[in-house]
Amino acid sequence: MKKKNKRQRGSSSDVEEKRDRLSELPNCILLHIMEFMDTKHAIQTCVLSKRWEHLWKCLTNLVFDSSQFNKVSEFNKFVSRVLSGRDGSYPMLDVEFKRLNHEYRHSGCVEYKLLNRLMKYASVHNVRRFSVLINFRCKPNFVFCPYIFSCQSLTFLKLSIGSYGSSVLTLPKSLKMSALKSLQLERFTFIASGSGNDYAEPFSGCNMLNSLILEGCSLHEDAKFLSICNSNLSSLTIDGGYDGGAYKIVLSTPNLSSFAVMGHNNHLFSSEYNLSFLQEVSIETDGFTTLEEEDLHIISWLPMLSNIKTMTFSWRALNTILEDLSNPASVSAQHPCFGQLKSLRVKKNSFCDNYISVERINTALEYILQNSPLARMNVTFDMLAVDTKLSPSLTSLSIYIRQIPRVVVPAKSLHLPALKSMRLAYVKFTAKDSDKDLLNPSLTMPQPPFFEEIGVIESEKEFIDKLIR
Repeated sequence: MKKKNKRQRGSSSDVEEKRDRLSELPNCILLHIMEFMDTKHAIQTCVLSKRWEHLWKCLTNLVFDSSQFNKVSEFNKFVSRVLSGRDGSYPMLDVEFKRLNHEYRHSGCVEYKLLNRLMKYASVHNVRRFSVLINFRCKPNFVFCPYIFSCQSLTFLKLSIGSYGSSVLTLPKSLKMSALKSLQLERFTFIASGSGNDYAEPFSGCNMLNSLILEGCSLHEDAKFLSICNSNLSSLTIDGGYDGGAYKIVLSTPNLSSFAVMGHNNHLFSSEYNLSFLQEVSIETDGFTTLEEEDLHIISWLPMLSNIKTMTFSWRALNTILEDLSNPASVSAQHPCFGQLKSLRVKKNSFCDNYISVERINTALEYILQNSPLARMNVTFDMLAVDTKLSPSLTSLSIYIRQIPRVVVPAKSLHLPALKSMRLAYVKFTAKDSDKDLLNPSLTMPQPPFFEEIGVIESEKEFIDKLIR
């Protein structure tokens, strides 16, 4: 009898171990788990049991990725079948559609009717987040039906339609998307708003828009400039592509706090407000394309950035500033004044910038900072061989130079009588006989300097010892 009881207990334990605990979970939890999967893999769960057979039809998040298929034709059929088989009584919260042509193991084009069908389906089912990423090897020939631009439930929209040519799609004259908070557009063309206006103003109807990214977009010939008019916008990024061209951009964004300009075009900016909330600016243009040769490409609109606290420049942007200064029109340009600037970063992102000398960079920096009371400023140089003349009024200095081998910083660059705190990383010091009046930080700095990965030349160890004492 005891042996029988033992076998029963063992049998009960085996049954417990073989229980399908996952299938015992309620549908809402299973669907939540499936939302983290690619849609193809989520649908494959239908073979597990009868309970799973139709569960995928209730998914609210869909991810269509062509890289999961051997042929684009299979991908097109899959998307079509999902839209046909899905339970339409459930809303669509998040949709992502990806077809990138760097997937060389298979080729082919997405059917434009299918893409338009997906947009219409998502709009009807109150989609909240919608992303399309398509990269063509040539300019596609299809008509883009703007179903998605009339969707009132959308809060996030990303349309990246890339090709090896000029802008592919034309944006409607005005977007009426009352719930939209974040918008990212790539390779779109803006057209004049009509009613006798000679400018494009597509975003004024998006009252909740908070973040806007424009990449490689162009201006139609019927429009003289692009007006970005939105009182709620706080973050703006303009990334110009080769084919987008340079054009005038007028900002009517009183609450803008972050502004980034990058890419190959030198757009001409102006603002109808003083941008009093603007605190962070990044200017990383390559400067290959300009609107008019005689125009001032950057220094003409630097004065509108007077309230910023954080600024980033690329080497090429600084070089463009010097080109502006060589322009006779610069004589009448208003000099910049950054009275609240606390952080400055200079970026050298590629070896193509090597043709720009350090002397030119320093000259541009001196122009930018000439009217700036640098009571406190963190200075960061990325991949930069530098002999930068720092303001003697600095009280706090942080230099982090990421370059192998380490950069040599002459001791004279650290003649900073007002300095109270200092952080230096990945640099190497030299001291010259002429540097007789070097700063002794122990006399003026309440906090000892912080050093990280500092290189010391043995013959100049005395100078480093003086800094540390």
